[in-house]
Amino acid sequence: MKLFGSLFLLCFLTVGIFAQDGSKVSGKLDVDGRIVRSQQIRLVSAEQEYKTTTDESGNYTFEGVSDGNYLLVYGDKRASLTVKNGEVTISPLAEVVVVATGTTLPVSEVSKTVSVIHSRELRDRNEISLADALKTVPGFQVQQLGGFGRTATIKSRGLRNQDTAILIDGIRFRDPSAITGDASPFLSDFGLTNVDRVEVLRGSGSSIYGTNAIGGVVDFQTATPKSGLNGFLHSEYGGLGLKRVSGNIGDGTSNGKFGFLMGVSRTVFNEGIDGEDDAHNTNFQGRIDYNPFSKTSISGRLFMSDAFVRLNSSPDTLGILPGITQNIEAKNGVNFSSDANDPDNYQYSKFFSGQIALTQILRPNLVFRASYQGLKTSRENENGGLGSGFQPFGGTETSVFDGQIHTLSSKFDWTTSNNLLTFGYEFEQEKYGNEGITQSATGNFFTNVNQSSNTFFVQDLLGFFEDRLQFAGGFRVQFFALDSPRFSVDNAPYNNLSLESPPTSYTFDGSASYYFRSSGTKIRVHAGNGYRVPSLYERFGTFYSSFSQDFTAIGDPKLQPEKSMAFDGGIDQSIANNKVTLSATYFYTKLIDTIGYANSAPAVGSTTRPFGGYFNTKGGIARGAEFSGDAKFSNATSIFASYTYTNSDQRSSQVAGSGILRTLGIADHQFTLVATQRIGERLSLNFDLLVTSSYLAPIFSNSIFSSRIYRFDGHRKGDLTARYEHPAFDEKVRFVVFGTLENIFDNEYFENGFRTAGRKGRIGLGVRF
Repeated sequence: MKLFGSLFLLCFLTVGIFAQDGSKVSGKLDVDGRIVRSQQIRLVSAEQEYKTTTDESGNYTFEGVSDGNYLLVYGDKRASLTVKNGEVTISPLAEVVVVATGTTLPVSEVSKTVSVIHSRELRDRNEISLADALKTVPGFQVQQLGGFGRTATIKSRGLRNQDTAILIDGIRFRDPSAITGDASPFLSDFGLTNVDRVEVLRGSGSSIYGTNAIGGVVDFQTATPKSGLNGFLHSEYGGLGLKRVSGNIGDGTSNGKFGFLMGVSRTVFNEGIDGEDDAHNTNFQGRIDYNPFSKTSISGRLFMSDAFVRLNSSPDTLGILPGITQNIEAKNGVNFSSDANDPDNYQYSKFFSGQIALTQILRPNLVFRASYQGLKTSRENENGGLGSGFQPFGGTETSVFDGQIHTLSSKFDWTTSNNLLTFGYEFEQEKYGNEGITQSATGNFFTNVNQSSNTFFVQDLLGFFEDRLQFAGGFRVQFFALDSPRFSVDNAPYNNLSLESPPTSYTFDGSASYYFRSSGTKIRVHAGNGYRVPSLYERFGTFYSSFSQDFTAIGDPKLQPEKSMAFDGGIDQSIANNKVTLSATYFYTKLIDTIGYANSAPAVGSTTRPFGGYFNTKGGIARGAEFSGDAKFSNATSIFASYTYTNSDQRSSQVAGSGILRTLGIADHQFTLVATQRIGERLSLNFDLLVTSSYLAPIFSNSIFSSRIYRFDGHRKGDLTARYEHPAFDEKVRFVVFGTLENIFDNEYFENGFRTAGRKGRIGLGVRF
């Protein structure tokens, strides 16, 4: 019989199930309209587990199954199955998500706002980077200032770049040497080489994921190995001098004990937007899964990136400027100049992330999980005296930022009939290094700071009335310890200060939902507080000023953490036999305490800050509504559309003296559309569209050393992708031709004054096996 999933159903499972003497369960596995061949699936209960492998036609059989309640498990999909007196009943096969609670949970039981972008959608859209993939998520506003490889930012629900946490397979990824201690410097370097899915939690997640999760969480989940040799190899060429080669290869044993998967990509833009914006990036991602015993699994994962980009000078003001309280309608070449070519401004960036994870089933209802991640980041910026605007005096200046984070986490999952209790411990150590090098060596300096933390957390998930009513609550406490910083001998502005560790953070989270099966309606509410620990740069940041020929401090070692409170509530409605899902969400976030930057900042002890610095201040309020519709009319046609209204204000203007309280860089209105049409089993067409309203953004004037606020037109960007797959060798190999036409309407727009590419195309060839 044909079974359809419920909320956010991605899979269709065609199963013919029968039982003989209550001992045999069989069926046929069909996911997204494709037969699942030669893959392991499991049937799991609290007392026992059965394993089998589908044949070349997708058929499977479990022998000797006792009466009881089970989960049919394939990858990240689950179906409930019951065997009783020879009768077998099964629920729809539905996906599960991790990001909402930090543990595996079916979408139907999630009481928070979650979006999932699957690998097949990423292929249909022919996305290259994580930043591009996130542009269609409701409530997310993503910018990339200057094109591929340049600074990418995510503003979730009207908040700031640093308010969204990035994870790799559930573990935080952030650069401890970044200005705000988040992942922003490397967002543009996340290639989609070996990704299974991207899960997005919209709303506060600090009680689960700690710092920087004030507005949302993005979990980049690597693909898991499959049995049998499999992989792909693609090459792609296009406008702006694009050359890209990507591929992966994997294999695994038929019994599921061992498997590996590794992928690599090389992306080069020889020209870029202005013909001289060359950039390149190399990504390597690998994973090994080993299951030595039936109750033990071990996984090792690697993610490395090596990138180079040539940077432009920042946009500048032009002409006679009005008063600071007036907004300026942005006109390139009239009242502002966009980013200009800077022939001697470069950035080199690298990161390495290595993980190892252990899962041990101690008892049928008690599971122990432990993981370790070692993360190393490195950024080097070189800038000489050429280029427009303010440039270094006296030759090339080099800034080197190095960071390390070691994260060790362990937790227990204890399950009862209607309860999942999770409790655990996490240790994190971060290292910050900054070195400044001038051509004359007169301004050379270094700063090294180490900080560690110990965290205890607990979360309880409760389900009642056959899991129609869901409650989730979590609490997290984190203790910080600051080691004595080290500075260059001749330039130690903080040496005479009494330094303290950041205060202990306490975060909580609560959510509830109720599902009305008769009408297919789910109502949900979610509330929690969040925090962001001051970055080590905000506390100890220094630089050499070629203008004043002096070593200057901008940090404040006594900064207090940022704090927030957030609430969201919504309704999800499934109609047309679960083929269409409509969703509406209201969100509200209050930034209680924040960290700001001012061009004029008070001294810290005896340390003066003549060029400004960081200080504690009050934040703002962001509220609005997200509306979305997801229609899967068949395996061939799907449409997703969303509209987000955002009203984000600050307590004080982000440009002093302007009187503008609206949050800069945030558009009030955003509309997204993703439509996919499959024609037969070989051809697919995809169209995705992003439309935003105008927004305000500042431009710093190098002539008057002050900022002015400009109003920029929003996006009107549509991309069209076609993909054709030709099967060969009994469908074991597929040859692929694909192409994308970006910015199909050739819309000219600027992101905070930075240019964007016009209409351009790219085409590729590949093989999948």
